[in-house]
Amino acid sequence: MALAFLFEGGALFIAVILANYLGIGLLPLSHDPVRDVAIGFSGTILPFVFFLFSVSPKADRIPMLGSLKKIVLKEVGAIFRNSSINDLIVISLLAGIGEEFLFRGVIQVKFGIVFASILFGLLHFVSPAYAIVTTVMGFYLGVIFQKSGGLLAPVIIHFLYDLAALVYLRYFVKAEEGEGG
Repeated sequence: MALAFLFEGGALFIAVILANYLGIGLLPLSHDPVRDVAIGFSGTILPFVFFLFSVSPKADRIPMLGSLKKIVLKEVGAIFRNSSINDLIVISLLAGIGEEFLFRGVIQVKFGIVFASILFGLLHFVSPAYAIVTTVMGFYLGVIFQKSGGLLAPVIIHFLYDLAALVYLRYFVKAEEGEGG
């Protein structure tokens, strides 16, 4: 758990340092907070539905999703198996803020959505399937960032998605499911 806190907090630290060095403004997070909160909440639905499908028995019939399911249930689930709800909230919040500030707020602004999305996927490499899915998620968050004009909506999506997925893995998946597939 300490490594997760360090990594996610480190992403925020790096984002702030790079933004300062490159002269990129990370604030304000939103020009229309009510709209962006609504986008954030509604924008979480599609990725979370995909997550639920990817860990369901139906995913076994699709080769890439079958391997993704095994990785998520076995390896990712094991990391958070003994986490408290407070741990999951803090990690999800740090990931939402730190990673969005870094990947969307700095890297996407400086190098573009494609580069930021690919780098996001590569830095989440657990397996090829996981890297592909996180690259697509990075692109999705990048589009939300561009359309909303601020970081609030992608931060909320990232936070809520991570929290929902981690809560699901921690509290709704039995340990033996994750171990046996």
